[in-house]
Parts: sequence; C-alpha cells; structure tokens
Amino acid sequence: MASRMLATAAAASARKRLLVLNGKGLDVRGTTEETRVYFKSSAVLADYDKHIRNTATELGVDVEHVQTNDLAECIARLQSSTEDAIVINPAGFMKEQALVDCIGGLQKPVIEVHYGNFFAKGAFSEVTKVCSGLFVGAKLESYSLGMRAALSALDPQYTKFDYPSKM
Repeated sequence: MASRMLATAAAASARKRLLVLNGKGLDVRGTTEETRVYFKSSAVLADYDKHIRNTATELGVDVEHVQTNDLAECIARLQSSTEDAIVINPAGFMKEQALVDCIGGLQKPVIEVHYGNFFAKGAFSEVTKVCSGLFVGAKLESYSLGMRAALSALDPQYTKFDYPSKM
C-alpha cells in the first residue's frame, strides 16, 4: 500500500504544469456585436476556458488559465510562474515592450497563440520575437497546438536537430 502511495505521489509530481495566460480584451471577446464582427467569432472567455481545460485533460497535464486586462498583473504572473511552460495570447498587450522584456527573461518555453490570423489584418505582435513558437488563425485549436508545442519544448530531444548543436 505504501509503495502504491509513493508511486502515485511520484506520478503527480512528474505531471507537467502549464500556464495559459490571456491578455487584455479576451474577457469581452464575443460578448458584443462589435467584437463578434471584428474577431469573426462568437466564442467567449468561458469557451476558451472549456477548450483549454479539455485539452489539458487530454494531454494529462495540469493547467492554470488566467485572463488579465492589467499589464503589471500579467507581467507579475509571468515572473512568478512556477509552471513548466507558458502559452500566451497577449491580445491587447501584443505591442507592449515591458511584456516583451519580461518574456525574454524567462527560462522556460513560451508559446504565443491567437484565435484569428492577425497578419491578415496587417497587424503584428512584438511578443512573437521572444517566444519559442507561434500559432495563429486556428481558432480555439491554436490553444491546443500551443499547449502541445509547449510540452514538446520540455522534451530533451526537442533541440536534437538545432544547428549549431546545443547538446
């Protein structure tokens, strides 16, 4: 019995943890005609949360899903994160240099995701240049892809074919 409890505790401690952070404006997406038209979506934050939690269950990981409209709170949460990797939709913070600096200083994978293809609108994200990867335009699936990529980036074999070799 004691060995089973130890095995369960070891499995729980080995379980990967992800932070999924949604930035400014995600709390109102899909709640007004204006946001539904602009983002071409009726998905609301609860839909994002359900999708993120279902993906975490499928992947066998723990997830903390946070949404904030406050840049200082966003940065503080990133800096204090104890999760293994981060998936972020910076949303209204896409061009904030303080967020770029914060992410650039993190020592863990950070994957940027966006529901829609903001490139098609002529927009860009400053955050992208300091992230490990980027998924855009795949709707809610962008989050699933980002979560999978974040987990893959934790695998020691992830950089196997990088050149020059880091191994």
